Amino acid sequence: MTQDGRREAQKEESAAAFFCLLTVQAEGESPVRLVDNTQAVVSSGQEYAPCAFKCVLPSQGESGSQSPCRLTIDNTDRRISEILALTTDRRVTAEIKIVASASPDETEDGPYKFILRNAQITADSVSAELYDFYLADRNFPGIQYLPAEFPGLFA
Repeated sequence: MTQDGRREAQKEESAAAFFCLLTVQAEGESPVRLVDNTQAVVSSGQEYAPCAFKCVLPSQGESGSQSPCRLTIDNTDRRISEILALTTDRRVTAEIKIVASASPDETEDGPYKFILRNAQITADSVSAELYDFYLADRNFPGIQYLPAEFPGLFA
């Protein structure tokens, strides 16, 4: 987050608002740009249409298994459901970034890229599971097991 963004977020009262910008795109298709606001927002020369959406973080069950992260978008624009219906044929990606109302061209946090899979479309909403776009680029395992820190593994 930028210094100005941190200052605004930490104030008790502020006129600044933070917007979550979402870009959903299927390979070979034009992107759909949405903002979780009641009015359109222009950021970096691109207009983001107002639309309600939310990300539901994974919940962890008693057995330790996790449910996937889900993106749910109000089905107010047919383009959204048309793009998510393509998840069976093509790679569909989502990019999420946070901007401040005072400076929408400056990214406060992100962008974060995801791959959308397992879309579900109803009359009210469309939803899909979010998977880390860069998962193949990450080292595995992420923890080094050294004898000094994990002596039980080396006994």
